[in-house]
Amino acid sequence: MIEFAHGFFNLEHPAANASLPAGRHLLRGWLVENPGEVLTDLRLRYAGKIWPAVYGFIRPDLAAHFKHPTPHLPAAFEALIFLQPGTATLEFEALAISGDWRPVVTRQVEITGPPAAPFIPDAEAPIHAPEFSDLLYHLLRLRAAEPTTTLAELTTGLVASLACPRYLLHPGAPFHGFFREPAIITRAAYGRLIVDGYLFHEHASIKRIVATFDLHVWQTVAHGGASPIAPQIFPQFANAVLSNVKGYIEIPEQLPRPVTLRLYAELNDGSLHLCAAQQTFTYGVEDEKKPFPPASPLLFLQTARVLYTQLKAAGINVTGGTALRKKLWHTWRHFSIRAPRRRQKTASRADSIPSPITVPLGPVMVFTQNLDYEGAPLLLLEYCRHLIANGGAHLTLISASDGLLRQEFIAAGATVRIVDAAALTRAASASAWRAALKKLSHEVDCSSAGLIVANTLASYWAIHLAHQAGKPSLFYIHESTTPAAFYHGTGASSIIPFVEASFGLATRVSFNTASTANYYEPLATHANYHLNPGWINLAAIDAHRAAHSRNALRKSLNVAPERKLVVNLGAVCERKGQHVFAWAVDLLWRRHPELAAQGDFWMVGGRRTPFDQSVADLITSLGRPNLKIVAETPRAYDYLGAADLFVCSSYEESFPRVVLEAMAMLVPILSTQVHGIPEMVAHEKEALLVPPGNSSALADGLARLLSRPELARDYAAHARTRVETHFDTALSLPRQLELAHHTIAIHAARR
Repeated sequence: MIEFAHGFFNLEHPAANASLPAGRHLLRGWLVENPGEVLTDLRLRYAGKIWPAVYGFIRPDLAAHFKHPTPHLPAAFEALIFLQPGTATLEFEALAISGDWRPVVTRQVEITGPPAAPFIPDAEAPIHAPEFSDLLYHLLRLRAAEPTTTLAELTTGLVASLACPRYLLHPGAPFHGFFREPAIITRAAYGRLIVDGYLFHEHASIKRIVATFDLHVWQTVAHGGASPIAPQIFPQFANAVLSNVKGYIEIPEQLPRPVTLRLYAELNDGSLHLCAAQQTFTYGVEDEKKPFPPASPLLFLQTARVLYTQLKAAGINVTGGTALRKKLWHTWRHFSIRAPRRRQKTASRADSIPSPITVPLGPVMVFTQNLDYEGAPLLLLEYCRHLIANGGAHLTLISASDGLLRQEFIAAGATVRIVDAAALTRAASASAWRAALKKLSHEVDCSSAGLIVANTLASYWAIHLAHQAGKPSLFYIHESTTPAAFYHGTGASSIIPFVEASFGLATRVSFNTASTANYYEPLATHANYHLNPGWINLAAIDAHRAAHSRNALRKSLNVAPERKLVVNLGAVCERKGQHVFAWAVDLLWRRHPELAAQGDFWMVGGRRTPFDQSVADLITSLGRPNLKIVAETPRAYDYLGAADLFVCSSYEESFPRVVLEAMAMLVPILSTQVHGIPEMVAHEKEALLVPPGNSSALADGLARLLSRPELARDYAAHARTRVETHFDTALSLPRQLELAHHTIAIHAARR
């Protein structure tokens, strides 16, 4: 055993001073990290090549020796390596939770005998049609992003980045199993991906299946459903019948790709067994937002052919036949719909708004996707109040679903109607979509409106209604995404052209930030885009602050005076990344236990959703008593007023209202550096910003701001100044009214 900077290491086989014959060998040993450290993987370098290890086998004996809190210490490793005669220098490296590989130890082993036969890797499992399709999409996007790089070079780089071998460890008897997901390339949306397969023990019952990418966070995966495959392969084992494994697993973004998933089976006797380890190359939502090259059958077929050829050259076969031909046809249709059409480039930004117009707006119809108590509808409520009170608008609000804000809009003077627009999202063809829009146009009469306003990308169909009725339209976009990524998994691909067309049909399109507008630049057909930052009602916030002292708010929320309250405020959902916040709190406990013990870490915005339950299960497994979910509440200002620190852990945000609220409430901000947020607060001046999905960086941010309250207060003071000078409703809403008048005037001038 040796001690190195981050823990203890021992190579058990081969033993010290041993000599080995040339050829293939299985190295075995263990690695135990120091307290506060999290080491997630192990590899070694030899002869100019990286050899992956299977790290994470359970060693109860080491758990007892190092006084680990449970007997389930995942410390042992195995590494298959091919050695040639001479002195073999083996350099072991460990992957830290921060995402960097760190040197562990260098060992030398004498290799004797004649040279071994050339190393021939085990045959890789073939790539199936869906995996080939995903790789093809990825390669096509690379062609658009790197037009000066040859297709051969792009393909070589992509194939080299894939995990080979993909399967590091198969379940061995008495366990049997196989996992088709994660595949060789896997979609990880907001740091979550699907595990799908089967696993069973020949005789014993499996109590639960747990999985982990980082040996830090362990998650239970649903097990015990009927498997459609296992009973056919193993009819002799009764346990094969109910052996299906399926569920979502989270992955920290800071880990380098490819990543290794390890799956463990816990038996009824309490023992834990590493059964499978497989690597995958993951891509996320931001990758899906990247543009395709212009649609071209020749380019598509050429790219598919080169990818197929280079995969085979790398020893990775692709299953062919009818399944591949059908999938390629589907892939082409998907690509041809989403790929841009060649068209003349035009300026997307409209001219500046002229002097304000003071005539009443008259009849205005405003469309929104929902009336929930969340950012975009809350902004819309203040917008509608201003149009009614200051613009002379007679306002009708059309929403695709009801919600808590309905009475607020009615109280503001709006007429509220709820309509069913689901048929538009479900439309399986262009003709079905047109029929659904025609039906909706009979229900929603726009003929008397002087202006149509559509709020959020989900209300795109209102722009089409306005176009059919010949009315001016103003389209407010809050989403930092593309139409194709926004509707992934929720809408038919046939609706995407209609969503994209709405950007050209709208008289004016308004974006909160430049980063958001950039996603929609390819959809601009003329100069109709405007940049208009969001807003916050400072007067209302200051009135709340004056009426509710910090001490009173903390007392009402049962926060002791000496505690540091950290709030992650926002609807609990994948996009908001509350699972990353939970990981970060646990890492804070490991790295700075005294500081973590002083805090209360609350995720305010809980709903009854599967993801809510997933985060709740994660909190239970972490066992941190000061980490919890608080149900969704209209008392956002109370929680911010009582907080010592506000955290935004989102993967995707355009111009989040809650960040404006924290700025206005003088609460220090720790946030992910995504989309419009850097345009709201400057890093190291008005907030501390970290990469999205990076649990280690978020934990470091928590430690820094909680341990340095004077720095946190300085950030908060600068943020308050910025919100006063840039985002107050007194400044912003008059500009929105001017834009409404300008939209009407532009439309009239074109007629």
